[in-house]
Amino acid sequence: MISSRQKLILKAIIDIYSETAEPVGSKALMSLPYLDFSSATLRYDMAILEDLGFLEKTHTSSGRIPSEKGYRYYVDHLVTRDSEVTKVFPLVDKIFEKNTYTRETAIQEALKLLSELTNYMAVAVGPDILQARIKKIDFIPLGTTDAVLLIVTDHGHVQHQQIHIAEDMSTSDLKEVIKTLDDLLKDRLLSEAIETLKVEYAASELKDFMNYQARIIDSFIQAFSKFASDTFYLSGMTNVFEQPEFNNVSHIKRFIDMMDRREIIKLIGSDDGLSVRFSSDMEIIPFDQMTIVSVPYRISDDESGTIALVGPSRMAYKKVIPLLEYIAANLAKLYKDNKE
Repeated sequence: MISSRQKLILKAIIDIYSETAEPVGSKALMSLPYLDFSSATLRYDMAILEDLGFLEKTHTSSGRIPSEKGYRYYVDHLVTRDSEVTKVFPLVDKIFEKNTYTRETAIQEALKLLSELTNYMAVAVGPDILQARIKKIDFIPLGTTDAVLLIVTDHGHVQHQQIHIAEDMSTSDLKEVIKTLDDLLKDRLLSEAIETLKVEYAASELKDFMNYQARIIDSFIQAFSKFASDTFYLSGMTNVFEQPEFNNVSHIKRFIDMMDRREIIKLIGSDDGLSVRFSSDMEIIPFDQMTIVSVPYRISDDESGTIALVGPSRMAYKKVIPLLEYIAANLAKLYKDNKE
C-alpha cells in the first residue's frame, strides 16, 4: 500500500496535470507548501508510484503523468470537493429560478453553462421513459389523406407521429387498425412495444386491415423512438476535440458516429450514485484517455435521470463533481415542480 506522503504526491501530480496536460516533475512538486521534501525524496516516491502502476513516464519528459490506476485511486480515496466552485452556484440558480424557461430550455441552458464552465461535453438523460407503460393509442384525422397518431403513457407523456392515409383506405378502416394496436399494446412497457409490433407484424395479425401495415408499424416505431430522444440533451460536443488528448481524426469520426447513434446513453452511470467510468470500462469509446463522470437525479421512487460530463481522464474532478451534484439536485427539483 502507498504511504501518506506518496498519496500526497499522487494527488498533487493529478491536480497539476489536470490543469497543464504536461508531465509533472519533482521541481513542480517542491513548490507546493505541503510537499516540503528534497528533490531526491520526491523522485524516489514518484519512482515507487510508477512501479506500482499509479504513474507513467513519458518518452519526451522526465516528469510523470497519472495512469488510469492512479486516477481510479484518486477518485476513490483522494479527491476533495473544491469549495471555490460554490462561487458559480448562483449562475446555476439563475437558470432554474427563471420562470420564463420551459423545463427543456432550463436543462439545455444548464448543460450549456456546465460545458462552458468545464470545457467538457455535458449530457443529460431524462427519466427512463421507455419504462413507462402505454395507457392509450389514438389518432386525430387531418383531412382525408393525413392523420396524427397519439401515444399516451401512464406517466403522462404524450408522443405523436404524422402518417399519410392510403387512397384505398377509409378513416373508419384506420380507426379499426388503431383500436387493434391499442388492444395489442395497452399496459405494455414502451421498451416492449417495438418488439411486440415486430412479432405481431411477422405473425401478420394486422394483414386483414390493410396492405400497407408495414408503413403504420414503422410510424409507431418512429414514435416510440422519439420518446427516448426527447429526453436526451447535449451541449459542447466540440469541447472534446479541443482537448490535446483527442486529436486523432479517425477517433473523432468514430466518436461523432457514436454520438449520432446515442450510444453514450449506455455508458453513463446508473441511479446508484456518483459514477466515474474510464476508457477500459467502456469498450465502444474510441479514446484511450476518456472519462465520463455522471450523477443521477431522482424524481420519484420509480423515475430518475442522469447528468454527465465527458472529457479527458485528467479532468478537474474536485470541481466537476460538486458542480454536477449541484445541478443534479436542481434538475430533480425542476421535474418535481413541473409535476405539481
